[in-house]
Parts: sequence; C-alpha cells; structure tokens
Amino acid sequence: MQSALQVEEFLSYMPNVAKCERALRELNFAWRLIESTAKMVCPLEAKTILPTMNATRDGFMLLERQLISNLVQENVTKSVQEINFKAQVIIDIVVRNLFERTADVGFLAMDDAIRGFILDDRRDADRIVPRLQEYRDKYTVYDEILILDTKGRVLAHLDTDSGVAQSCDPLIAETLNCDTYVETFHKSDLRPAQERSLIYSRKITHPQTGYPIGVLCLCFPLAVEMEGVFARLRKEHDRSIMLMLDNDGYVIASSDADHIPPGRHVPNAIDGDYEIVSLSGREYFAKTCHAQDYQGYSGPGWLGHVMIPCETAFRRQNHDALSAYDAMTLAGVMSHAKSFCPPLYDVTVKAESINIALRRVVWNGQIMSASQSGDSLRLKSILQEISQTGDETSRVFKDSIRDLYATVISSSLQDVQFISRLTIDMMDRNLYERANDCRWWALTPDIRRLMANNARTAEGQARITQTLEAINALYTAYTRLVVFDMTGMIVAASGLHRDDTETVGRMMDESLVQSTLSLRGSQQYCVSAFEPTWLYADRPTYIYCAAICDPEDSMRVIGGIGIVFDSEPEFRNMLLTSLPKRAGAFSAFTDRAGNVISSTHADYPPGSMLHPEGPMLSQKNGVSAARVIVQRGEYMMVGYTTSFGYREFKNSDAYHNDIIAMVFVPIGAQTKTIAGEKDQSGLSDHEYREQGADTREFATFFIDEALFALPTSSVIDAVEASGMTSAAALRPLIAGLLNYQDSGSETSAFVPVVDMRYLINSGSEQSHALNEVIVIRHGSHTLGLLVGRLHDVLEFSEKQIEPALKLFHDRPSYVCNLIKTDNRDRMIQVLDFERIVQMVFEEQKKSC
Repeated sequence: MQSALQVEEFLSYMPNVAKCERALRELNFAWRLIESTAKMVCPLEAKTILPTMNATRDGFMLLERQLISNLVQENVTKSVQEINFKAQVIIDIVVRNLFERTADVGFLAMDDAIRGFILDDRRDADRIVPRLQEYRDKYTVYDEILILDTKGRVLAHLDTDSGVAQSCDPLIAETLNCDTYVETFHKSDLRPAQERSLIYSRKITHPQTGYPIGVLCLCFPLAVEMEGVFARLRKEHDRSIMLMLDNDGYVIASSDADHIPPGRHVPNAIDGDYEIVSLSGREYFAKTCHAQDYQGYSGPGWLGHVMIPCETAFRRQNHDALSAYDAMTLAGVMSHAKSFCPPLYDVTVKAESINIALRRVVWNGQIMSASQSGDSLRLKSILQEISQTGDETSRVFKDSIRDLYATVISSSLQDVQFISRLTIDMMDRNLYERANDCRWWALTPDIRRLMANNARTAEGQARITQTLEAINALYTAYTRLVVFDMTGMIVAASGLHRDDTETVGRMMDESLVQSTLSLRGSQQYCVSAFEPTWLYADRPTYIYCAAICDPEDSMRVIGGIGIVFDSEPEFRNMLLTSLPKRAGAFSAFTDRAGNVISSTHADYPPGSMLHPEGPMLSQKNGVSAARVIVQRGEYMMVGYTTSFGYREFKNSDAYHNDIIAMVFVPIGAQTKTIAGEKDQSGLSDHEYREQGADTREFATFFIDEALFALPTSSVIDAVEASGMTSAAALRPLIAGLLNYQDSGSETSAFVPVVDMRYLINSGSEQSHALNEVIVIRHGSHTLGLLVGRLHDVLEFSEKQIEPALKLFHDRPSYVCNLIKTDNRDRMIQVLDFERIVQMVFEEQKKSC
C-alpha cells in the first residue's frame, strides 16, 4: 500500500493530461529544430535572438513541469473531494438514522402495556403482538421486535417465520447489566436466518421497584437501509464502490456485492487525504472515514469507505454542462478562473508573460529586418516560425487549463446538485421520524387513561408531565411536547430547554386543534404550517400533532398531542453537514413560494424570502438540477432538489409539504466581460498580401480592441512598459518617461511616452492593459507610444491603403490612413506619427 503515486505514474490514468504532456513535448522538439535552423541559415542575424529563444524554451520547459504537476494535482484533488464526501456521508447518514433507534428502544422499554404483559402470569402473546405491530406500522424501519424475559425466553415477537423461542445471545446479559441501550451487530440466534444482525436492546424494569423484568429488542434491517443510502449516493456513470466497514475492516454492506461482497476484508484508507490500495491485483483510489458525532452519538464504530479503480477515477463523463450557457455568461464565469485554482492560473500568467516577451523580440527582429533581403529575409521566416511556435505553446497551456476549469465547473455543478439531493433526503428522513413519534406517543396508555379520566387534576397533570419529560429527555429534537384537551387547552407539557414559557392553561392554535381532532385512526397525523408560534418563542417551526383516543373506544377522540420541532438548530445542522468547504458557500431550505425554512446565510434567516432566478421553485418532486445563476451581482453555482419523501412519508400518508433544498457556491462578481471578443491573433496571409504589387511594411499593434499600424521606417524598438517611470505632472497625455538607450548610442536619454488610449479616445474605459512602449523617431525627436499588445510586421499593397476620413474638422485626428483587408470586419488604422511627434514637442515648448 502506498500513500501517493508519482506524477508520471498518474499520467497513465489521466488521458487528457497525458495528451497535453505529449503536445508540449512535441513543441519542445519544434523549438530545438527552429534553433538549429537559425544557426545554419542566418547565423549572424540569429545571434540577436538565440539567447532569448533559449531563455524562452527553458522558461516554457519549467512551466511545463509545473503545468503537468498542477493538472495532475487538480485531478487528484477533485477525485479526493468526491470520494471523501461520499465516504463521510455513508457513515454520517447511517449514524443519524441509528441515533433515532437508540431513543426508540429506550422509550418503548418504558411502555406500560409491555411491562404489564411481562408481569401478567397469564400473559397471552396474542394480546401484545398487535401493539408491537402498531409500533412497527409507525416506525417502518424495524423488521422484528422481540420481548424476552430475564432468562432469554422469547415471550412475544413479530417475525413468526423465525420460530425463535429461547436465546443464548450474550446481549441479553449485557443488556440486563446496563442502564442504557445496548447496540450489537453479530450473528444472533434471535435472527437465525441472518449472517449478522443489528439489534438495539434495553432492559425492561418493574414500574415500582425498578428491577429488571425483561429485555426489549428492536431489529434494524441494515441491508435494506444501505441499499437506499448507496442508491442516493450513486451518480450517473459512477464507477466507485461504496462500502460500510466494521472497525476491523470487514465489509458490512457493499454497493457492488458481486465485486466486493459483505464479509470481505478491505484495506482501509484512514490516513491522509486518500490512499492507493491494492485489492485482487488491482489498484484503487480510496478513502475511509470515521463517523462524526451526532448529539454525542458516534455509532457502532463503523467506517464509511469509497474506492474507485485508478484507471477510471479520472475519466470524466458528461462534462458539457457549460454548453447550455450563453457566451456572455461563460465569459463572465471564466473570468474568475483564478479562484478555481490559483497555481494553475499562475502558470497561465507566466506562460503568457514569456510569450509576450518572445513576441516583443520577434517583433523587434522583424522591424530590424524590414525591407531587407538575403539573410535578413531568411531571418524573417525564422522569426515567423518562432512567433507561431510561441503562440502554439501558449495556446496548449491555455487550452489545457481552460479545459480543466470547465471540468471543475461542470463537476462542481454535479456536486452541488448531488449535495442538494442528499440534504433534502436528510430532511425527509428526519421529519419522517417526527411523524412517527407523534402518532406513537398519542397511543401511550397512561396518557390515554389519564385524559379519559379528566387530566385536569393535579395528579393527572403531573403524571402526564412526567411522561412527556421522560420522552423529551430521550428525543432531544423537540423543544417541548404538549397534550391538549378537546377545547385546545394545554393540560400538560415538557420543556427540554427549561425556558420561562408558561404553557399549561394556554390555548393551542385553533386551526391546528381542529385538524388534530378530526383525525381518524392511529396512522393519521397533521402538521402545522411553518410559521411563528408562541410555543417556539415566536419563531417559525413545525408542530406535529396526533389525536389521543379513549382507551376503551379507539374511534372517540379525547384530545391531542403536539410535538414542537426544534427546527432552528436541527435544520441548520442538516445544511451544515454537507455544505461545500468553499468561502461564501451557503445552503437553504425553502418552500415553493421562496419562504426560507432554514439557511446558513445570515441574510436569509427563517421567515425571509429567497427568490433565485430560474425554475428551481417549480420543479416536480424528486427532481434535481444545477445551474449557474447571478444572485445579488455574483455568479453562483446552485444545486437544487425538491423533496421526495422517505418511505411512506410524503408519499402515501396524505401529507404534502414541498421543500426545496438549495446549495449555493460562489464563483465571483458579475463582470462586464465582453463575450466573443474579436480575435486578436494574426491576420491570415490572404487578408493582406497581394502578390506582385508594390508593398509597404507596417508594424501593427493593438490599442484595446482596435488594430493600428506605423510605417516600419519610423519605428526603432518596442520595450516593456514596466521600464517606464511615472510622470504624474505631465498626465493625462504623457503616461511617463522612458530612460531609453538605442543600439547605436552610448548614452541614454529620457523619452516622453504618450498614452495612446487617451490620445485616440480620451473617453475610453476599456479594460485591456497598455503594456508595450513603441519607440519612434521623427527627425531629431524620439518619442514613446504606450500601446496594448504587439501584433506583427506586415506588408500591404498600395491599393489597400487609403486616406483617412475627415469627419470632424474641429477635432484633431491622429490617423492618416486606413488599410483594407479582404475581411470586411478588419480595418487597420495608420497613425500619423509626424503629427503626434509635432503635437507632443510643441506642447512641451509651450509648457516651458
């Protein structure tokens, strides 16, 4: 077993990264070929560019190693996040479910009917079995309930096919010697047909003396539960194997029993973010997680485990989710690429910086060789090859990283959709228990008897209060439990948090009372709207109610029980459990009108409104989706799922309450990025060349999105704008001063640099940076022009060059010619360098 693989070994599992690595290797060969060719065909002229070529090649090679390493790391990180999340959810969602079982067995062991049955010397199992069936009808998670005496004799149970009459299981002695529940998972004679059984047991005590009189066992069908857990965690095209392990590493449950069956020993991957484990001669990317405590309960000590074959771990499926968005949205989202992966973004910036420096050298070389022949002409061809290879190298960097960004976003959209489904499933599972609780507690014999015999007596109220307090101590998901009479007046109540709210003698909400009293049958219940109530300190919550019926006449309603769900911490905990670990991420439960049930965002407290754009509030039950939206001026990934119930809850029990779980992950602020910006790459040959015609050479460059030109005869050099010194007193026309020394001089001189954006269009608010200074000379004057990106040195025929239009005679124009290309969308403006030089130095004389 090893903790990590080397980058080279990972490449065999990552076809997209391997493809990028091959492309860069081929380009490295091209660099060496160009270098050798330059040395052979024009050795003297090439001397000026070969050092830069070598530095460029070395710089790209260094970045290549960084790029491949970072691409591998990002792919690993993405897979780690997914398997880690799944492994944690597997164990956590089961632990939350089993926590409810620990409360159930504690409460049912106090049931007076069960105690009376054990103490009755003439006990008849047929009389208690219906009550056990009634319990199982409420809590459908149990497949067997057993009542045993202290000797292990089975007094009553539900599974008549098992034929068990006597048990020697050690859990009986352990339970009788324990004051709380006992949780066992092993081969048991109580469930002879099963390999291992998960059983919750508790001793049953005498109501007066407190001595043990028997043992209650609740049997939980773990295999059935795990099928549902795995089904909800499985994604489309999912190749991962999800397992529940015991603390010795043996499989308890498997999502692929044909591949890894229960009982198989699996090496765990607890240490580190992940491990590469070997099983049956195959390597797996794996992660194992311990349970997180839930209200002090950490489960039976089991582990969630996810493993995926290395050869499929990084093969992405259906990552075209971004194709549904318009170019404007895509451009805005991709403008925040830095936030997805800073190291990769840094590689992109460095690669572009190297290529810009290379293009500057090539551009200057083309200026130097303009209008020359012989070796200089051959140098032009080599310079063109250098420029194209630099562009291709930079493109490979950009495309590889952009593809990864797109994969990250698409995968993240799948993740938030997936998380929203798990979150709503967690809510439905939790509220399923609430519906069960209120119906069962309404059947409590003591409460029914006391209510039938007028519970308004002090003794009756005290007895009911004592029962409610005992229940509330076990079931901490409730702020309080209340019992009310036919008028809706509360006759007894518990208070888990011991607040100052006076409840006894006050009236319940009239509409909720009417709904409760109209219930018929022990399977029915009703729920309040999610709204503020004085029973919850005027905060919104749900109150689950069931009718209390006369013990002698199950059709005569004599009151009701209401259980006040402690929604604020319970719902928030559900949302936080699976919240993505991303700054600014938040999640929420809302109804179909956008009313917030709960959220992790301070701006959306319960009772507020959340109206994200799109169809998420109107989706059908069980539908999950994810999309990129703009919420409060910020691009957000949002996953959402409409509730679909759990077992019979919200499916066949007539209760309808559609809730939407939403998970928001911020991308970045909405930008003014222009979608589909004009291609700023070189012009194709057919756009500007006219064979056999007289031609003139021009140095071309960009100012924002517009392409400009200068005659090569007027251009000396191009240098990086970072070498310019600021000249605040001369702004806005003069951007700064350049301490410039040309190749034919032994001394340097300060050269004023004109801000060409201001000169050409002073009202421009373009975001493109001006990074290059083109040094021009006219007569005795030397001047720098601050421009955007250098483009090329091109030849144009005289037929393509036309005078500039004179539209505004009172406005100075610094464009003297226009150059047409075959592309109607292309126009090149030739700057009047003489006028620019004259204007600058005349202004300089005036200021002096």
